[in-house]
Amino acid sequence: MPYVLTFPLHPDEAAALPRYPGRALHALFYQWLAIGDYALSTKVHDSEGPRPFTVSPIYRVDGQPTLRLTLLDDGLWPALSAGISLTPTVEVMGHPLTLPTGGPKIERCSYADMVADGWADTRIRLRFLSPTSFRSREMHVPLPDPSLVYQSWLSRWNEFAPEELRINVALLDIVAAHVAVSRYDLRTEMVDLGRNRKAVGFVGVVQYHIIRAGKIGDEWVRRLNLLADYATFCGTGHKTAHGMGHTERDRERR
Repeated sequence: MPYVLTFPLHPDEAAALPRYPGRALHALFYQWLAIGDYALSTKVHDSEGPRPFTVSPIYRVDGQPTLRLTLLDDGLWPALSAGISLTPTVEVMGHPLTLPTGGPKIERCSYADMVADGWADTRIRLRFLSPTSFRSREMHVPLPDPSLVYQSWLSRWNEFAPEELRINVALLDIVAAHVAVSRYDLRTEMVDLGRNRKAVGFVGVVQYHIIRAGKIGDEWVRRLNLLADYATFCGTGHKTAHGMGHTERDRERR
């Protein structure tokens, strides 16, 4: 069951942090997990494949600076919850942050419920709230190419969803033939990933259009919409566990 955890922060404390402290927040996640279960933390850190969590930059919700992270595997929640409960104050890049006394705000939705809630809109509008990029042929690709976007979501869904809910990779052929960028309002931003590593990613709004939807049928259109909804939890592209790829869907029924 995917989780979204949000922590409202004190504005004066958050103001001391740089815009994209993703590497430090990545370390904070493992610190919390290790406090709750050191062996589990080591296992997750050393595992191959997509990371079962994301972190976002410190961003504002109705003017309130907020720390946000997600879990894609609810098996991590007991250990993470224990670590959070034992650290009312944390340090990020040498700056103390006081966490809310009641713990984070928690939103969750099971994989089965996401499938059941699927719908068949042919226009999918997304907001990329932190720089988003892809690794392809040993290069960073800071472009919202539909095939790269959906490949990113599909790999995470099939890694963490129950086996009976996994989606056939034939969906990527459908994306290549039937999903196009119809509108966008984007700019590029640089992210410092630490250790003298930087990446360029895109931020802004993109709308995808499923063309000739009648040829592929509602079931595939629902799968395309399902993965776009999942992006809120799994992020998009490269380095989502370091603050890149924070994605939200503008979901308005037509």
